[in-house]
Amino acid sequence: MEWIVLLISAVLLPIFPLSLIFNRLVATAPGPWGRALALLVLPQLGILLLYHTGPFLPLPVLGQRIWLMMVLFTAVFYAFRAVSAREISIWSRLSASSGLALTWFLVASGSAMHFTELFALAWSVPAALLMIWAGLLSQRMGGAYLGLRGGLATELPRLSGLITISALALVATPIFPGFFAMLQVFHLLSLSWLWPLLLLLMIWGWSIGKFLQDLLFGIYQGEPLTDIGSTVTSVGAGVLFLFALFGLVWSGLWIGN
Repeated sequence: MEWIVLLISAVLLPIFPLSLIFNRLVATAPGPWGRALALLVLPQLGILLLYHTGPFLPLPVLGQRIWLMMVLFTAVFYAFRAVSAREISIWSRLSASSGLALTWFLVASGSAMHFTELFALAWSVPAALLMIWAGLLSQRMGGAYLGLRGGLATELPRLSGLITISALALVATPIFPGFFAMLQVFHLLSLSWLWPLLLLLMIWGWSIGKFLQDLLFGIYQGEPLTDIGSTVTSVGAGVLFLFALFGLVWSGLWIGN
């Protein structure tokens, strides 16, 4: 029973190769809102399963070490895959898989359930928002691919702004919860485990750099597009503001846990 719980949780809190199932579930969810909901709900189900059904990590010391090495591999692997992704929903799904894998460090350390849930939301929320923004972009362009026409910041400034801020939140940019979540991981690990995390941060930086280059820069070439309205912009900006505020408020609790 313990192993069944562990394997199912490794699907919902993605660890390679079971992370392939997680990505398949998200990718095949119906529509942008379905994919957003999957990113929010699946990791929380994995946490509930771990904390209420079985022991946190039912493995001997050596087994835990190997498991956590797979966690780091998963995080780096999906971050690297996201570098070459040009479709927004694919990029957000891969980047979310990279961040969500790190949730296992809190599980292994015995952190309280609510801290672990908040940690997972640090990656799920911006990824879910990007799924919604990708849907809005697809309605206007027929797809959410970046780098094909360039210069969307001048043609769709409001939507491009929401996409930019959400993407920055997903790669642990300071002031957003992901940044403080990473501080928590650094706090939990010994020095010998830190170099893969530093590599992960470098790959995230590379990934977001290419993402924003394809989104914001260049000269737009294509038919005129209609930007999102002020209501959608205000709601999206409000959610992102509250998300950033949430990170600042909870940062002390994460670091002190």
